[in-house]
Amino acid sequence: MLATLAALAALVELAAPPPPKAPPEPEVPVTTLVKSLASCVEMDCGPLRALVSRGPKVWPELEVGLDDPDEMVRFWTLGVLSEVPVAAARPRLIALMKDKTVRIRAAAAFALGAQRHPEVVPPLIEALVDSDVNVRFEAASALGRVPDPRAVEPLLTSVQDPDEDVRGAVCDALGAIGDARAIPPLVTLLKDDRKSGVRGRAALALGSLKAKDAFDTLVKRATRERDPEALAAMCWALGELGDARAIATLEPLTRHANEVVRKHATDAVAALSPKPEAPKPDAPKP
Repeated sequence: MLATLAALAALVELAAPPPPKAPPEPEVPVTTLVKSLASCVEMDCGPLRALVSRGPKVWPELEVGLDDPDEMVRFWTLGVLSEVPVAAARPRLIALMKDKTVRIRAAAAFALGAQRHPEVVPPLIEALVDSDVNVRFEAASALGRVPDPRAVEPLLTSVQDPDEDVRGAVCDALGAIGDARAIPPLVTLLKDDRKSGVRGRAALALGSLKAKDAFDTLVKRATRERDPEALAAMCWALGELGDARAIATLEPLTRHANEVVRKHATDAVAALSPKPEAPKPDAPKP
């Protein structure tokens, strides 16, 4: 009897209607989230991530953030647009490249790079000569994300920028654009720049360009480079050039004290070494 009662109770429980679902919470308005950006201190910030998660539909409501009197709200609004490229926002971003605030100009340059559209190239080229190093750096970096031959000549001028980070970003951009005009200035940086980070990034760009004219300079520089990161970049670049003469320089570096140098030297030697011929099949018997 008890078992029967328990079974009946279970059936009653199954037959009962499910409890009503709680109504979904209303979506927080974009304007409210924008105001909350003032409290953000990094990209992994709740209001910023909430805005990013809405994708391109966040515009045009997001535009209020670009007009907010709080500099940090404007800055993080640009951060949203660096994660969510919106074509309709381009005119506002381009206009902000003339903003009097360095932080805003630099963030606008970063956001323009995320647009990856030819329209953003001219204002980024102008920013290569900005009075502030941060803006020049972001402009050069952005031009590397929007490869366009129009930027080559201005970037070649910027290889002489007094800041090493800007020169490094210029190397990256020239390597990404892939124009042979960049080879001689990059070779000069590889040979003569006093900063190892710039020498390494020049090597990476030359490798990306498959710049055979850089072979002799890469070999000479690799034999006396003391910075492991720059040396690893030179090993990689020599592997990319496809000239087996580099093996004589690379082979000793396969035993270098630095693990990254050893890896790239070993990979380059393997890439440049002749491949063993596949065994020929036996001739068919008559």
